[in-house]
Amino acid sequence: MKSLVDCIHCYLKQAVSCMEMIKVPDEKKIEVLYNLMDFVKTLEPSASPAYNSSLVLLKTYEFINNPDPYYEAKKSSNKLALELYPRVKEKVETADDPLYEALKVSVAGNVIDLGIQRDFDIDKELEHAFDFGFWIDDYPLLKEKIEKAKDVVIVGDNAGEIVFDKVLVEILREMGKNVYYIVKSGPVLNDATKEDAEEVSMSRIANVVESGAGLLGVPKDFVSEQVKNLISTADVIISKGQANFETVDDFEDVQANVFYLLKIKCEYLAKKLKFKQGSLVLINGEKLKERKQKYLLM
Repeated sequence: MKSLVDCIHCYLKQAVSCMEMIKVPDEKKIEVLYNLMDFVKTLEPSASPAYNSSLVLLKTYEFINNPDPYYEAKKSSNKLALELYPRVKEKVETADDPLYEALKVSVAGNVIDLGIQRDFDIDKELEHAFDFGFWIDDYPLLKEKIEKAKDVVIVGDNAGEIVFDKVLVEILREMGKNVYYIVKSGPVLNDATKEDAEEVSMSRIANVVESGAGLLGVPKDFVSEQVKNLISTADVIISKGQANFETVDDFEDVQANVFYLLKIKCEYLAKKLKFKQGSLVLINGEKLKERKQKYLLM
């Protein structure tokens, strides 16, 4: 997915949020932002928002001399989610359709996004997900494909959120599926890494695979051959969150097997693609492709 004009100011908002995370003094923030304004001019407009955001974030890390400013926040998110895990898992396991409820739990975890909005209420999001479900709901198609599948790939997103993904992985394993879970190879924003996967015991129940890059999403030109092969050959791919939404579509030949699972947070993207702002979405890749062709190219 190509960047929109509206993405530019979000790059800088993410940088500000990053600096506020570790209490960078205002004088330093101003200096960094002025330098970033020049850097943003060098970005390729045709690149995805996730890729350009990654470059701005990594440049910010250089300017503030901190390779992982979200480290402590990620630890806190994991701890919070692990405290909620037993209650959430029990609710899923006693449901009439555990797979469907596990997907709701997984998408509710997508609220743990420290890029721009650092305040979140995970209890409220879980309640909303259970009560209202998905605004776009391709679950019948996903369930049909999962029932026939051998291998399921989940493209992970944030720390904390990874705990709620565990519930989904456990249900898939109970269904006899072989699950691969993709994490980042290096710190970027609050995205989950192998360290997070081990901390929350995801590595005990899924084949945890590093993306090969410390970049948001899974940009096809920068991830490992292993990840390219996994996404290209899996029976089902569940893509979590905004950045993966913006990059998994580069794998054009497998969109029929891709399901995007996220909360619509970007107001500009919501307007462009006629999504309901703040809604939870479970949409098949082919249907998303049709939506993009209809609204982005018209």
